[in-house]
Amino acid sequence: MLFADRRLVRFSCRPTYHTITVQPLEGTMVNSNNNSLRGSDAVHETFGEYDLFIGRPNSNFHSSSMPMSAQFGRNGADFLTGGAMDDDLMGGRGTDVLNGGGGADHLDGGDGSDFLTGGAMDDALRGGDGRDFLDEGDGHGDLEGGRGDDFLRGGRGADAFAVDPTSGHDIIYDFKPGGPMFDHLAIRDIKPEDLRFADTIFGVKISWNNDQGSVLLVGVQKNELAQSDFMFADDRYLLQPTDASADRLTAISFAKDEGGALTAPPAAGNTAAETFDFDDFHVQKGAEAADVMQATGDRDAFFGLGGDDKLFGGANDDHLAGDGGADTLDGGDGMDDLRGGAGNDQLYGGAMADNLMGDDGDDQLFGGGGHDMIDGGAGNDTLNGGDGADAYIVTPTSGRDVVVAGFDAGPGAFDHIAFEGGIMPNQVQVADTAQGALVTWGTSASILLVGITTAQMSQDDFMFSDVEGGGYVNNALIQTAGTDFLFV
Repeated sequence: MLFADRRLVRFSCRPTYHTITVQPLEGTMVNSNNNSLRGSDAVHETFGEYDLFIGRPNSNFHSSSMPMSAQFGRNGADFLTGGAMDDDLMGGRGTDVLNGGGGADHLDGGDGSDFLTGGAMDDALRGGDGRDFLDEGDGHGDLEGGRGDDFLRGGRGADAFAVDPTSGHDIIYDFKPGGPMFDHLAIRDIKPEDLRFADTIFGVKISWNNDQGSVLLVGVQKNELAQSDFMFADDRYLLQPTDASADRLTAISFAKDEGGALTAPPAAGNTAAETFDFDDFHVQKGAEAADVMQATGDRDAFFGLGGDDKLFGGANDDHLAGDGGADTLDGGDGMDDLRGGAGNDQLYGGAMADNLMGDDGDDQLFGGGGHDMIDGGAGNDTLNGGDGADAYIVTPTSGRDVVVAGFDAGPGAFDHIAFEGGIMPNQVQVADTAQGALVTWGTSASILLVGITTAQMSQDDFMFSDVEGGGYVNNALIQTAGTDFLFV
């Protein structure tokens, strides 16, 4: 039997009303207020600026009218569309269509052959298992097809295309090669000497593990490739130019322990106001007070709302949103999406590749291991990328940020500053100070690299996402090694 009912619920935490729509959904979900939802219910709630949608285990259609949304398609063929700001869209099993819309979105197709479109701003797109199509749109995107033979398009702006030994045979349609740093392959668990290069009628094919995996750069030839097109996400390598007829490269290793494997102090208890469990997800929503939410063995999605919250993710890929207040977020292991919201927050990415967004306030962001996207947002933020290649995202309104550790400067695409919001190379100045290299643009924004000198830096340390093909900083002390063509 199909049914839908609407309930008007007053939560004791604040004198406002929250509208809840309950629709059929298979599986069991129980909230922490001991209100059992029907075994076949779907969930649609709006609270604060959020739209929460948990679909049925068959096909779902949902388009958000709220600024931010968290949507879970579950099984079946789902069509999910985000709002004007930052959304988290999870397709689940089945063939899904996810459209992030505006804002910096996190899209995860899950199992099945999915179609993901990021839209404007910086988006993180993960296809999951199956043959997926990913189109990031504008901004500095992070695209990972996952298992299966995938089709990737970065769109406008500089993009990172992540591959590893399990990626399958992917195709990238709009890769912009050559120095300076712009589009690049973010390569995990593959050594430089394992790569093989071959020109085809469609473009250069880069393969590994005896052709068990590969990526085809459509319209690109081998002689157009430069060092800055290759980022080895675990350690910094400088690929060495070779003869045009060669099919492989050698590399100089700059492996370095950057440290910074920090975790948040533990907190006892679990005070979530509402909980939903379904498939492999565990969703919790807080109140306008200081909440604590603990990691589970599932994929956690936590929303702190107001108050100074402490949110802990586990071993899987988690989504943690602190929202208002001075929040502490710890992603743990897995590829996590952490968003501090307004207030002075502390974000700990943990192991693997994470997205950290501090938003408003003077935040502290610790990337941990892996290829992390680190965006302090407005305010004067303290940043530590930890081990692995990290992108430190800055805009004209970023404030005065300080990178206290985890920036490995020099030739070879690795840690870098990603300039966005129309910042041009001729607006950027780099000067040595007693604390380190101070990078400035405009009159009220800068990023200080503690312990780094200008002479230690290279053009690979700078990425201009709004300059087609990238650009160079005009400073004679900054090295150009690493931007040379590889097959000459």
